[in-house]
Amino acid sequence: MDGGLRQGAIGWLLLASLGVSYVIAGDYSAWNFGMQHGGWGGLALAVVFGAAMYFALLASLAELATIIPEAGGGSAFAERAFGPVAACITGGCIFIEYCAAAAVVAVFVGAYTRPLLGIGGAPVIVGVFLLFVAIHAAGVGEAMRVLLGMALIALLGLIVFVASTAPSFHVAHLTDIAPLGLARSRWLPHGWLGVWAALPFGTAFFLAVEGVAMAAEETRDPQRNLPRGMFAALAVLTLFAIAIVLAGPGAAGARALQYADDPIVAGLQVAGVAPWVVRFVNVCGLAGLLACLFSAIYGYSRLAFALARAGYLPAALARTNRRRVPLNAIIAPGVLACTLALTGAADQIFVMMVSAGTLSYLLMLPAHWIMRRREPGLPRPYRTPGGTWTVRFAWGAAALSFVACFVANPLWSAVTLALLGLFLAGYALRRRRQLQPRG
Repeated sequence: MDGGLRQGAIGWLLLASLGVSYVIAGDYSAWNFGMQHGGWGGLALAVVFGAAMYFALLASLAELATIIPEAGGGSAFAERAFGPVAACITGGCIFIEYCAAAAVVAVFVGAYTRPLLGIGGAPVIVGVFLLFVAIHAAGVGEAMRVLLGMALIALLGLIVFVASTAPSFHVAHLTDIAPLGLARSRWLPHGWLGVWAALPFGTAFFLAVEGVAMAAEETRDPQRNLPRGMFAALAVLTLFAIAIVLAGPGAAGARALQYADDPIVAGLQVAGVAPWVVRFVNVCGLAGLLACLFSAIYGYSRLAFALARAGYLPAALARTNRRRVPLNAIIAPGVLACTLALTGAADQIFVMMVSAGTLSYLLMLPAHWIMRRREPGLPRPYRTPGGTWTVRFAWGAAALSFVACFVANPLWSAVTLALLGLFLAGYALRRRRQLQPRG
């Protein structure tokens, strides 16, 4: 069955919960890898930079999403401004970002289940993908309300984490990574180059929140609810980012957490918190990771549906079942994400996710000022604060973050570009077949 998605199913509160759940896994994992590259000071600067970039990004995308409320999100914006090739590249970037997000979160789910259940790795990764694909196949209207509950449980776990580690906080713990050179301080043990390399990991608290725009087609009153949902999610995420970056390393030490796949649980253990508190936060963290995985699957499935409907992916991905669920667009990318997760390369997959995401920003943001110039009379129920200056700041910050991915991990950043090349080649081949005369 071909058709559209369910209209008007999501209000602003569910949008905000969707935005938080897209990102909540980053509060429980990945952010601490930034201390490997820049120490605590480098990570802290990266988080401030990331918060500013995502405020400008959401302010820019809110205007575009209320003008073009489509499931394609950034690819739809790029197509309106620049045409099909730009839309294909942008859509490919976002598609890679969300598949990588699902993969890296699945790896972290395995890390958080091992202390609780004594099992992790491949069985857990395959199991959670099968479970969540089945849930999505049944339809997301009711499941998204469960998602709100899971996100709230994850936030409760973070509150308990901050409260439990506060008594053990010491400023000296933040700077316990020894400098590599005489000219470097304990605040920036790897120098300013380390700060740059830490930028991708500073986005862990915010990366993928822009995916709220992809729910525009299923949002009730998108002109009003999209901006409200976006900025509510960002406000919550920023508050918790500040608390976690201070509480975790401040209690356990930056050195103890920089390599942990489960930094929240590891931080509690090093700080000597009661075992039952550790288990409680571990369960909450698992709920947050599962919520994030749910959201990532939602994101890539809606994007794949929209790209297939527009001709950028095989048409089979645009088919919906009797429940109006794009089943093929859930399953096919899920196989790709699960395969990627089975490599277990969490920090490398995360860099791939960031490089794909920031490249998509570089492609979709110019649509804002192009449309302002070409279509000044177009109704704009929401206008970006600061106008094109805000958009230009977001673009410049995204460019710095994209380059920083190559500083942090040049190999996996290059893999991102290679996958994007395959995505574009597939589109070109399908386009060529469509244009060939039949006879």
